[in-house]
Amino acid sequence: MFSQPLRGVGFAILLVLLVAAAPSRATEPDTRAGAFLSPDAAVAAALEVHPQVRAAEAELARAEGAASEAAAVLSNPSLSLASTLDGARSSAQASLPISLASAGWHQRALSRAELDAARSELSRARLVAAAGTRRTYADAVVSTGRVRVAIEGQDLAARLSRAVHRLNEEGEASTLNLRLARLAEVQAAAGLLAAREAEADALSALSAAVGRPLQSEALAADPLAAAPDATAPPSSERSDITAARQRLEAAEADLRLQRSSSLQPVSIGAFAELEEGRTFVGPALSFELPLFRRNQGGRRQADAQVLVANAAVTTVSARAQTEVSTATRRVAEAQALSEALIDDPIAEARSALASIEAGTLAGEIDLPSAVLLQGEVLDGEAAAIELLGRIASARIDLLLATDDPALLGGAP
Repeated sequence: MFSQPLRGVGFAILLVLLVAAAPSRATEPDTRAGAFLSPDAAVAAALEVHPQVRAAEAELARAEGAASEAAAVLSNPSLSLASTLDGARSSAQASLPISLASAGWHQRALSRAELDAARSELSRARLVAAAGTRRTYADAVVSTGRVRVAIEGQDLAARLSRAVHRLNEEGEASTLNLRLARLAEVQAAAGLLAAREAEADALSALSAAVGRPLQSEALAADPLAAAPDATAPPSSERSDITAARQRLEAAEADLRLQRSSSLQPVSIGAFAELEEGRTFVGPALSFELPLFRRNQGGRRQADAQVLVANAAVTTVSARAQTEVSTATRRVAEAQALSEALIDDPIAEARSALASIEAGTLAGEIDLPSAVLLQGEVLDGEAAAIELLGRIASARIDLLLATDDPALLGGAP
C-alpha cells in the first residue's frame, strides 16, 4: 500500500540529484584534444600541475606549520612519574625548559621570515610558470602556422606540377620544366613533414605543461594572443628580490638562534616524593654546563648561510634590473618594427603567391623563376609568423621581469 508514495519520493530525489549535478558537469573544463584552449586557460591548467609551483606550495605549508609551532616561545613542559613495584615509594616531577638566551624569540623570528619568504617564492613560482606556459603556447601557435605555410607550399607545388605536366603533354613545356616541377613538389613535401615534426614537438611540450592532450585546432591562430597587455608598473620590488631579502632575514635569525643555542635551556619545575607515608615536595632545577660542546658547528654553518643569502640578494637584484632593461628594449624595438612593416604580411604573401601562379600559367614567368619566387614568398610568410612569436615572447619576458600579474590571466 506504500509503493506509490515511495516510488514518487524516490523519483523526486533522483530528479533533485540530477539537477544539482548538471551545473557541476557544465563547469568542468573540456579536456578533449580538439577542444579550444585559450592562453589564460592554459595558464590556469599549468598552475595546477607545475612541479615548481607544487614544490613552492609544499614549502609554504611547511613554513606555516613551523610558524604556528613557534608561536609559543616556551617549549613543551615535561612530566615524569615513577613508583616501586610495591608502591612503598613514588615520585613525580614536572619541569619547563626556559632559554636564558631567548632562543624561543629567535625561533619565532626565523619562522616568521621563512614564512614570508615562502609566500614570496610561491608568488614568483606562479609567475614563472605562467610565463613559461605562455611562451610554450606561442611556440606551438608558431609551429602550427608554419605547418599551414608548408601545406600552402605543398598545394602550390602540386598544382604547378599538374599544370606543367599538361603543358608538357601538349608540347608547350619542356621535360626539364617537368622535372623541376616534380622536384619542387618533393621539396614541398619534405618541408611539410619537417613542419609537422616541429609542430608535434611543440604540441607535446604544451600538452605536458597543461596536463591534457592537445591538437593544433585547440589553439588560437595568433601568437600574440599568448601575450596579454601589461598592467600598471608595480610599485613594490619584484617577488624574487623580496624572497631573497626575506631569506637573508631568516639566515640572520638562524644565526642568532644558533648563538643562543650555545647555552642550553634551564629546566625549572617541582618534584614530589612519597616514601613510607612521608611526602617530600620542593623545587627542581637542572641545566647543562657548556664546557665542551657549545654548538660550534651550528654557529659556523649559520654564519656561512648568512653570507650565501647576502650574495643571493646581490645577484638576484642585478639579474632583475638587467631583465627589466633588456625586456623593455626588446618590446620597444619589436613595437617599432611591427609598426614599420605592412599591416598583414600573411595576406600580402598569399596575394603574391596567387600572382606568381597566374603569371606562370600565363607564360609570363618561367618555371625556374616561379619556383624560386614561391619559395621566397613562403619563407616570408613563415618569417611573418615567426615575427609575431618573437614579439609575443618579448612581451611575456617584460611581464615576467616586472612581476606583472597579467601573466596569470584569470587564474586564482
